[in-house]
Amino acid sequence: MLEGIQSRDDWNRKRESIQRTWLGYIGGLPELIDTRMTLDSWVANEDHYLMKIHYSSVYDDWVPANLLIPKLHDVHITNDEVVEMLLYSGRGLSEKALPAVLALHPTSETGKDDISLSTGRDNRQYGLELVKRGYVVLAPDTITAGERILGDDKPFHTATFYHKHPEWSAVAKMITDHQQGISLLQAFKLVDPERIGVIGHSLGGYNAYFLAGADQRVKAVVCSCGFSPVADDPETHRWGRREWFSHIPKLSDDIAQGKTPFEFNEIAALAASTPLFMWMGQNDRIFPHWKPAAEGLADLHTLYEWLGEEGKFISLIGNSGHDFPPEIRELSYSFLDRWLSVEKG
Repeated sequence: MLEGIQSRDDWNRKRESIQRTWLGYIGGLPELIDTRMTLDSWVANEDHYLMKIHYSSVYDDWVPANLLIPKLHDVHITNDEVVEMLLYSGRGLSEKALPAVLALHPTSETGKDDISLSTGRDNRQYGLELVKRGYVVLAPDTITAGERILGDDKPFHTATFYHKHPEWSAVAKMITDHQQGISLLQAFKLVDPERIGVIGHSLGGYNAYFLAGADQRVKAVVCSCGFSPVADDPETHRWGRREWFSHIPKLSDDIAQGKTPFEFNEIAALAASTPLFMWMGQNDRIFPHWKPAAEGLADLHTLYEWLGEEGKFISLIGNSGHDFPPEIRELSYSFLDRWLSVEKG
């Protein structure tokens, strides 16, 4: 990636070239809109409040999400007005504003609930675990999952989306929806707008660094089992056009001709030098080609080192499968704590 790069200006030109190619393939990112939110319901749990919400996105879309807020000693929610007061005015908040995390779910048809409710699968409840660490957590449903499975569609089938947006891509749609989520978090007085991170596993993992590469408001990134090269992928059209979830349809035309117009270490590099935590397993059956992926992670390390930001990049490779084990989650949470300045007692 740094071949022929001698200066920051050289890298900035290369970065701009990667970004142009990327945006051309995913169909571009539209201008964001003012984010609005509707509060559907809320419930008080032992250590946090769970709010079911919808927030607005581009092209008249609304994103269902779970909003998790730590219980504060001097705030007791009793009705919807108190919720609005806490979120938008900060009244009753005696301490400084809180850090926040956009928690992105993996390929689970329950979507946001998989990571933010106690009914979620083992090793997937990172949204729920982070609110218990003091973070405001926004966990949205991605298109085709959770409450966004349309009509008679099957989970993670994108045909309906492409019928409506034939020149766009599911990847660009997900990035845009998540950018609108950041805007929502920044609108809350409860949240420190300069301390917002993103975390995800699998689908949520690559969406995390896709988002960070497109939006500098993200201050720290955790990607679990979501880094996988285009080349050498045993599922040839994983990232292109296929019968179920088509990420970037335009990519299939190049793949059919044996071309690789970009690699995901280049796309992850768009996030540099945002603090970035990458985890992958050598026995991952979803992304089994871990050796070229490891080379891509080494390339990213070299870039961060060259930028003088070596300490902001961590990559870990273990012998587990497509999983986010407890010990790795704990390391990733400590990483977020460090870069989002979470104080522990």
